[in-house]
Amino acid sequence: MVDFIGKKRVPMMMAALMVALLMVLSAPCMYAAETDTAKVPTDSMVMQGGGDQSSDIDMLRSQNKLLQERSRFTTGGVAMILGIVALLAFLAFNGRWTRRLEIKNRQLQRERNVVVAQNKQLAIERDRAEAASRAKTSFIQSMTHEIRTPLNSISGFTQLLTMPGVEIPEAERIDCCKRIEENTRMLTTILDDLIFISDVESRTELPPAEPCLPATIVDQAREIVKPLLAETVSLNLENSMSGELLVNTYPHMILTILTKLLDNAAKFTKQGSVTLRVANDDESMYFSVIDSGPGIPADKKDYIFERFTKLDSYVQGTGLGLSIARMTAEHMGGTLTLDTDYRSGAKFDLVVPIHKA
Repeated sequence: MVDFIGKKRVPMMMAALMVALLMVLSAPCMYAAETDTAKVPTDSMVMQGGGDQSSDIDMLRSQNKLLQERSRFTTGGVAMILGIVALLAFLAFNGRWTRRLEIKNRQLQRERNVVVAQNKQLAIERDRAEAASRAKTSFIQSMTHEIRTPLNSISGFTQLLTMPGVEIPEAERIDCCKRIEENTRMLTTILDDLIFISDVESRTELPPAEPCLPATIVDQAREIVKPLLAETVSLNLENSMSGELLVNTYPHMILTILTKLLDNAAKFTKQGSVTLRVANDDESMYFSVIDSGPGIPADKKDYIFERFTKLDSYVQGTGLGLSIARMTAEHMGGTLTLDTDYRSGAKFDLVVPIHKA
């Protein structure tokens, strides 16, 4: 609207004003010419008629009439010019206020956009807070259940063994002791996992990498998982890495990941084998844990890494092992993925970068 007024109407009005001025200025000339033209025949008639007074009166009347008409025309032209000038002034004043209003509208629109963006951000933060609250509640509920289960087992078997006046056969006593030991280990694992998660999430920077022998880490992981394997399951090692290779890395974190992966494989493999494959190049180390268990559906390849996720609810565990393994791998700049092309069980691939000394 402002562009139309400022660029179209005002020039047109200026042109109209110029035309009106030309008409007004040219009017006296035209009427003067008419007057002179009217005078010529009148003077001739006076000269020929011998100074007839009636002719003089007619001539004066004609001139007076012409002057009146020219006066009316001039007054109308001036009024028209004044009207055009007033219209131009109104348009200019109106255009200025229109521009001010449009500037204010643009400012209000920018402020509105800022408020809308802030509201969206607040909504996102609210959703995050609600999700965090739900996750916290779920975490507490899961931990309460997982901690209570081994505690109840430990308490029950301990009461059975210490109950006075009750004769327990040696085989049953040994079985009770084993169950107490298993539940104690389970409870210790749960608490270690919680402490480890808290430590990783609160740590903003990694400690300096330290030199270590990857072969030592592999041997430690194998020794930890051996007691957990069923008697019908064998633990194999495929190592193409030199036993004397020394690298800068995070041995404790790698051991944690390998232990979680091997423990998961031992839990779901009832017969067959669990294989730990190790390789390296100049920049990275490659670990694969392969089992002959039931496998994992391809559409669950990311779901299994979420916290408290269990594909089989009847299997013991908190559902934190794979989540901790991936979180640890990513924390030290590596990756942990499920090989969905492997069909004979489950295969997890861990890539760990080698840091320069």
